[in-house]
Amino acid sequence: MIEVAKLFKGQYECHFFSYGGQFEELVEEAGFTLHCLAPREGPEKIELLWKIDRGESLKQPWSYGEVEQRILAEIKLIVQLKPVAAFLGSVLTFSLSCRLTGTLLFNVIPLALSRPYLKANLPVSPFWPKWVNRLGAWLLLNVPLFLGNVRKAARNFGLPKPNTFLQLWEGDVNIVAEAREPSLLKELPEGWYFSGPLFAHLKNPIPPEVEQLLSEKGKTKIYFAMGSSANREILLKTLVAFAGLDVAVVAPIKSHLKPGDRIPDNVLVTDWLPALEVTQRVDIAVIHGGQGTVQTTVSAGVPFVGIGMQPEQDLNIFLYQKFGNAVQLRRSKLTERKIAEALQLIMADSNYRQKAKEAQSIINSVNTRKIIKTVISEQISGRG
Repeated sequence: MIEVAKLFKGQYECHFFSYGGQFEELVEEAGFTLHCLAPREGPEKIELLWKIDRGESLKQPWSYGEVEQRILAEIKLIVQLKPVAAFLGSVLTFSLSCRLTGTLLFNVIPLALSRPYLKANLPVSPFWPKWVNRLGAWLLLNVPLFLGNVRKAARNFGLPKPNTFLQLWEGDVNIVAEAREPSLLKELPEGWYFSGPLFAHLKNPIPPEVEQLLSEKGKTKIYFAMGSSANREILLKTLVAFAGLDVAVVAPIKSHLKPGDRIPDNVLVTDWLPALEVTQRVDIAVIHGGQGTVQTTVSAGVPFVGIGMQPEQDLNIFLYQKFGNAVQLRRSKLTERKIAEALQLIMADSNYRQKAKEAQSIINSVNTRKIIKTVISEQISGRG
């Protein structure tokens, strides 16, 4: 969302709102106004949301009272700001708030598991048999999973109840942050647009100790990042795999570690790093499969080992395994040996590096900024 807002600096006054989390400060660092709305979400609620995202919990994340309070706070902010348009981000109640106020709503959305993707009979998971994928697609397209309190709130506010999570997730206009060429789906329905890759560009400098590691000659260098949604079991298992290899690893995983966790001597643990700038200077990446992380790695021209935490991430990795610049590992069958073997395969086979450069050329040739700015501007002007 910050990258989108940057496109319109000087043309529109861009505001953000949030209910909490560790990345709020990035908004103000980028020069935008942040509105902190209630109810605030503390560490326990945020961890529950990550567990739902990883498929580790089926619990409804918000009570009815929380859903209602969020909608009322969002409507109040919309009335105050009178925006010409809004972006959904990852705040699902905002979808209802924009419909209640008639606000033009955009969403930047992954293609994987979107409504057009599922209707094209593409896989929900690359690891499932066909019949399970068909069942999974039917459930996502027809069953209101996790939406009990949201549906109740929609009804009480006079809106049609959302029939599925996907319906709530879509905006009036949907921008698929993916290049058309490597995509598993080439044509999108009306109101949907391919934009090309879109991911965060953090401004923080490369720390001296990381700069020293990246400048050293000889050993294969690896960038290891598990994103915000990291599963600690997977993370620690991967660290063990590094210990037996003649490699040097830079790992921005500090926020996921606890006292007593064993860190191999060949792994440098850091806080968040400017991912693209660091990845451009390593030989291999080991990543979790979030769309932004995958696109950052592909834009850097680096082959990678991907370990998805949930089906959407598995599909982001699957896209580039098919292309030839990635090795995909299944989370449920992950072992230290499989991680080590995947890394050794990439180190030994130059085809992975060649395909990484091909993928880099394809997605970096797309003018994402121009496409997004054109789509948004045309839609806003079309509204009068």
